[in-house]
Amino acid sequence: MSTINDQYEIVIGLEVHAQLLTQSKLFCGDSIAFGAEANTHVSPITLAHPGTLPKMNRQAIGHAIKMGLACNCEIEKKNYFARKNYFYPDLPKGYQISQHTTPICKEGFVPIKTEAGEKMCG
Repeated sequence: MSTINDQYEIVIGLEVHAQLLTQSKLFCGDSIAFGAEANTHVSPITLAHPGTLPKMNRQAIGHAIKMGLACNCEIEKKNYFARKNYFYPDLPKGYQISQHTTPICKEGFVPIKTEAGEKMCG
């Protein structure tokens, strides 16, 4: 059995993806209904045609704030979305929209029960 030297601290991070119960996509009004014909829920905004800009889904923001409050997060009042430009075969627009600098929710925690008692997981 291997041992861990005391000079190291084990840190485990999780990236959690959630599908929100909205009627449209996050950055446009395209439907998210399951079972439609291929390429029928696609608009000029989804494809990032010249002159188009993303439009935020207000209901998704509300869901994010509720999740943040449930996880004891600080809710960022001023935030923005940034474009991360890179090539990826299934990303025809050439960029991904990210909120890595000013996320809606930050510094939260979830209490868990352990044998040693309750612990706060950040």
